[in-house]
Amino acid sequence: MRLRARLHRDFVFFKLVQAMEKIGKTCFIKFTPSIVAFGAASGMLDEDGGGGSEHVFREYRIESVTNNEIYVEMRVDELTHVLRSCALATDVGMKMTGRASAASLSFTIKTGEGSSRIITHDVPILRVMSREGADHTKAFEEPTIPDPDVHIMLPPLDILRNVTSTYKSLANYVILSVNLMGEMTLITTDGTMTILGEEDGTNGTQGRPAGLQPTIRNMTAKAQVETVFKNLLNPVIADDPIEDLDNPEASVHPQNERRLNRPHEFARAMIRIGDLQKVLQSHYIKPHRVICCLIPNQAVVFYVYLQDVEDAALTYYIPVAAGY
Repeated sequence: MRLRARLHRDFVFFKLVQAMEKIGKTCFIKFTPSIVAFGAASGMLDEDGGGGSEHVFREYRIESVTNNEIYVEMRVDELTHVLRSCALATDVGMKMTGRASAASLSFTIKTGEGSSRIITHDVPILRVMSREGADHTKAFEEPTIPDPDVHIMLPPLDILRNVTSTYKSLANYVILSVNLMGEMTLITTDGTMTILGEEDGTNGTQGRPAGLQPTIRNMTAKAQVETVFKNLLNPVIADDPIEDLDNPEASVHPQNERRLNRPHEFARAMIRIGDLQKVLQSHYIKPHRVICCLIPNQAVVFYVYLQDVEDAALTYYIPVAAGY
């Protein structure tokens, strides 16, 4: 098998590696003529991402007896070590060397324009896998889930990271509530779906100014902390236009049904704060936008779209700790 390429100057390849760093110690990489994909799994949090090979590599060449596809497992920290050497790089080449039992990805890094210097890093490949072996890892397998009830664009990740950092010292879980009026709340919890303020039907959000408004309320011996975001964007679902909702025989997307009949109603899910923090580590790659999709009683899915790379995105799948 052969694999050779030069990396684009924006180093999308390493941005994808960097996003994997907080998920697990190893990652899986899938190389095909048209796609470069990464996969990782850690406990209850799954992540996969990638993009068209033309956005990641130039002068890309791949050959193998398995439909020109190559699957490898590598240590993330060794790949990120190479990334640090690329800060002043003017050109980075990559090729696969050695036999399958002792293969490596070799990176040749050229720095400086005039008196240039060349650095070579050989990163060992833990294993080269067959297509069947890669399928067995389930690293590239997207979970089968129903259409989400609500899609909402997240506020700046740095703000959310500060919020969850505070939450982590108070609780292990957070209740995520979103609706189709651009509202999102995060509420700490001890592992139950109890939300203070629900007895009056307000969910604690009505009558507050737009923007970020954290509050603290007493709950028995502990405190329940709630952070509210407003004026967020709810992406429109193009596959099922809203104008088709008056057709009773049309296949209606759950979000469009909710938008028409109950846009103020919150969809909720309880997830581990630690899992949410791992998703928010993607702020390092400076994403263009991050969309949260909530499927009550099942999962929360996050789509992280890379800046200036149309086809490159990361997908994080977090099963709920409890439904509502």
